[in-house]
Amino acid sequence: MSKPEFLEFSAPGAGLSFKVELLTQDNPDVIAQVMKQLPLRSVLGHVVVSGEAIWTPTRIVHLGRSNMVQRSPGAVYLYAPGQSICMTYGRITESAKVNKFGQVREADLDTLRKLGEFVWQNTVALPRRSIVEINVRRAA
Repeated sequence: MSKPEFLEFSAPGAGLSFKVELLTQDNPDVIAQVMKQLPLRSVLGHVVVSGEAIWTPTRIVHLGRSNMVQRSPGAVYLYAPGQSICMTYGRITESAKVNKFGQVREADLDTLRKLGEFVWQNTVALPRRSIVEINVRRAA
């Protein structure tokens, strides 16, 4: 059994970071595409209809195999039509399956929730919206 590999997601404006375990056996095609994008510097948005989830745009065009599963807190997945990486931090209101390639570490789920709430407040709830930066790299 190989050692798990992680990515680190860091939102400097919120002062928050967390690690995501890559599901290498379950979704190697998406992981290969994500790794080609690293380091990734982007922005975060918050979904408005499907529940408590945040997303970051990428340049990934996915045409390979997928790992379609139900959403759950801590799920990290590629939304191919929107070329975005999404992270679910809480309640889900949509039943569509997602292309999961990673899982936020159990110890970091509270940090993900705090980031999700921060992004909601700064990009949707407030009348004056702010940009929330995210950086993704291989974890040390």
